[in-house]
Amino acid sequence: MEFKEKEIKRLAECKSFLKQINERLVKKVAAYDLGYVAKLPFKAASLHELLLYRVADLSETAINLFELKKMVPAIIMTRAVYETTAVLHSLGAKIEEVIRTNDVENVDQFFMKSLFGGRVKSAPIECTNILGAVDRINKKFEHFRDSYDDLSEYAHPNWCGLMGSYGNLVKETATLHLGREASKISAMVALPLLAASLAIFLHHYDEIKKRLPKFNNICEKSIVRKKKG
Repeated sequence: MEFKEKEIKRLAECKSFLKQINERLVKKVAAYDLGYVAKLPFKAASLHELLLYRVADLSETAINLFELKKMVPAIIMTRAVYETTAVLHSLGAKIEEVIRTNDVENVDQFFMKSLFGGRVKSAPIECTNILGAVDRINKKFEHFRDSYDDLSEYAHPNWCGLMGSYGNLVKETATLHLGREASKISAMVALPLLAASLAIFLHHYDEIKKRLPKFNNICEKSIVRKKKG
């Protein structure tokens, strides 16, 4: 099955976004280079860049899987890109809140949960709730949660993740034809969503980078006030 023209265009769009993401990757975040005594700037910069690496890996894998016509894993990777974009949006919201209020007291918990949290019992701290992050970004991008829920259908062994993706049931002969070639699932189920999520991610990544210096200065002034107090 060959890709249709609209699928080829969406793949090219996703590859263009991936190229822009890869061009932004850095090799390290060094607290010394940042030049701040406060720890929050280092945590913010670390999370900012780690999310970029994650979305680079996920989106590259998704694109490769789409090209191989492996729709279910490609869609699952797209869902993971959505989650990563939601966390980046939360990071931006936290930074904006600090800039708006000059209050740094509540931001460290978010950094710690995002950087070191987990859901298993052995995790040192409980991680950020991803559905909460998805719902927060949905307030800005109206259909983000609906799209995430649609993608999630393929992450589970239900109709979308099983019969819809690997089977074609012919009722007249009671025959189930199996394999990816039997599927009627189109790449257009998720390719536009992958492109949209990458566009949102890049926008937020660049906006956060612009605001980090102001955030860092507020954090540093907070340290100075505490030492004087």
